[in-house]
Amino acid sequence: MTRLTALLLAGASLLPVLAHAQQNLPDVEINVDRVAQPAATPQPAPTSAPQGAVTLVSRETIANYSPRGNDMAQALGGTPGLSLATGGGVSSLPVIHGLNDDRNAVVLGGVPISSACANHMNPPLSYIDPLAAGEVEVVTVNVPVSKGGDSIGGAIIVKPRAPIFAQATPTTKGPGPLTLAPGVIASGSISASGRSNYGGIGVSGHANVATEHFSLQYDGAWSKAGAYHAGGGAVVRASQYEAQNHSATLAYQNDGHILAFRYDHQGIPYQGFPNQYMDMLGNNGNTFDLSYKGAYGWGRLEANAYYHLTQHYMNFLSDRNTTMGMPMYVNGQDFGYRIKAEVNFADNDLVRLGNELHLQRLNEWWPPVQMNMGGMGGMGGMGGINAMCCSTYININNGQRNVLSTFVEWERRWTSDISTLFGMRNDTVWMTTGPVQGYNNSPIAMYGGYGLDAAIFNRLNPNKTDVNFDATALVRYTPDPTSQYEFGLTRKTRSPSIYERYSWSTGAMASKMIGWFGDGNGYVGNIDLKPEIANTVAITGGWRDPSGLWSVKAAPYYSYVQDFIDVYKLRTLGTGVNAVNQLRFANFDAELYGFDLSGRARLAQTVDYGDFALTGQISAVRGRRIDGQNLYHMAPLNGQVAVENSIAVFGGRLASAVELRAAIAKTEVQSLRLEPETPAYAIVNMRTAYAYQNLRFDLGVENIADQLYYSPLGGIDISDWRAGANPLLHTPLAAVGRTVYGGMTVKF
Repeated sequence: MTRLTALLLAGASLLPVLAHAQQNLPDVEINVDRVAQPAATPQPAPTSAPQGAVTLVSRETIANYSPRGNDMAQALGGTPGLSLATGGGVSSLPVIHGLNDDRNAVVLGGVPISSACANHMNPPLSYIDPLAAGEVEVVTVNVPVSKGGDSIGGAIIVKPRAPIFAQATPTTKGPGPLTLAPGVIASGSISASGRSNYGGIGVSGHANVATEHFSLQYDGAWSKAGAYHAGGGAVVRASQYEAQNHSATLAYQNDGHILAFRYDHQGIPYQGFPNQYMDMLGNNGNTFDLSYKGAYGWGRLEANAYYHLTQHYMNFLSDRNTTMGMPMYVNGQDFGYRIKAEVNFADNDLVRLGNELHLQRLNEWWPPVQMNMGGMGGMGGMGGINAMCCSTYININNGQRNVLSTFVEWERRWTSDISTLFGMRNDTVWMTTGPVQGYNNSPIAMYGGYGLDAAIFNRLNPNKTDVNFDATALVRYTPDPTSQYEFGLTRKTRSPSIYERYSWSTGAMASKMIGWFGDGNGYVGNIDLKPEIANTVAITGGWRDPSGLWSVKAAPYYSYVQDFIDVYKLRTLGTGVNAVNQLRFANFDAELYGFDLSGRARLAQTVDYGDFALTGQISAVRGRRIDGQNLYHMAPLNGQVAVENSIAVFGGRLASAVELRAAIAKTEVQSLRLEPETPAYAIVNMRTAYAYQNLRFDLGVENIADQLYYSPLGGIDISDWRAGANPLLHTPLAAVGRTVYGGMTVKF
């Protein structure tokens, strides 16, 4: 046992050995902006939208996660109803009630970013470091039409740090920002963290300079980690990464109006993906966003225009023991605008009107590799000699996906007990792409069969237009201050992605390069896919003790999805136990249902030992097609429970927690994708944080017993198999073993 581990265990010995993972440490807030003020965001009308299915993840909660890693999706992993599919070190994929990735509306500071990668190695949440986020709103069910369309799952809305402005009349209460000159203030923070398991390190900084009307702020972060060790000590190949993020915002405010320009840059020189055939060896993202918020006598107006560019490169990391390269390049663009007005028609009526345009452009090409494919170690069934010679493979040629959206939403408070929200939304989606080509024009299967596939695809009409309609009807009933009920009916629609419609090759190797599922199978697109339509009913009930002793929230739901985009089998690739399937996307009707249960209880309030609280959650989802086939990546019953303690010590505050995370065995798997079963597990984590004036120290241990376990949504370990270290391809990917971490933050 390391000295650091012993210190942590001793410091937490006063806590009962119970646990949690949804709520992190109690919020430890160090406020150094007491003579500054955040941007004066215009306030909504007196009514308020039903919040039963909404989880607000605060900056303090995100700060509790940040010493453990730099994956924004992982920082949200404790949200009821949200699971994570394993990706790279900063690129986990959020799954809400069994619906993953593109099926959820994810917006970063008003900008919807599309994955520009056939493996979705650069999902939207990977473009922001956790410490640069202000607040995150997660809506799991009953999603209002104003929160996003072109999706059938939930919504994740990430708000960057709000600009800070100097107050016209500064206060003198407590320490405040630095005064650079009369009316000019500055504030900021510096954080550093380290992790034992994979040598992970990270540094980040925030700086803000402001006057009463102008604000300039910067957020920067850099992190690096080697390949992690699973429980028991085995190294998981191709799991290392390095990433940096920079964000600068210039804002102007005056008389209830805010104009801001934000520039974000991301650079990832490498990021391993152990459950994919490929790794990321370069990802550069640049985002430009101009936004406006204004308050008027009739309500408020918000608008922004944006442009995002992704330049992405894939190949193999060295620890895959591959003797040759296989370059793959992607250029992706997102640009458009969003306008929303909130109009106060009466004291109890609020109407939201909005119009949005999101244009996506995508090009993907793979330069030729003139080498014997038999030398690719474990890539059997990939093709014959010179199957990657002698032209550039064009996977997507100027793919276009454009969405024009209009919505209207009416919210009304009928009585002090009852409020409603009704909304309608239209998303018109039009898509097209250009001619494609393979590495060669041969129709022979041993050379990939690219010539025949390309000829067939190029004869098809790629132009597709979907006219989609969404609707939301919510009723909220609050009979007394201790209980609240929300009932919702929603219809949500999502059109297929560019990769789902236009991935064209049935060649063994080419199809294995398509797919964001971590299952090793090959995928072929379907140009005739229909949009998915999810019809969902959900009820959320919340109860609390009037004195604040306890609170409980329960949320059952049921969704029937017409034309759910799943797969059917084309053929088997390879032979024996390591064979995989080649699958084509297709529409099937499906249903998903489950529940989320979460709560918090105050255990004790003592003078000598501080305050103790018990928190926890449990979630379950079942997904299946109407023909009886299980849906892929459905999380089994899982839960988290914790005991938290907060106490004033030496003029500061010490907040600690002991948590237990557990899941039952995953046995309901999809046979079409050869999804592996995973055994049940339970792991214990401990953490503590101490805040004193402008300092904060974090210390923790995850997976204390160094248990070998497998995340139910982790996929299979392709990297170990390809390196020759494991003869079986369909082995579940092992999760991270014992990790001791620590961090320090200084604010000024």
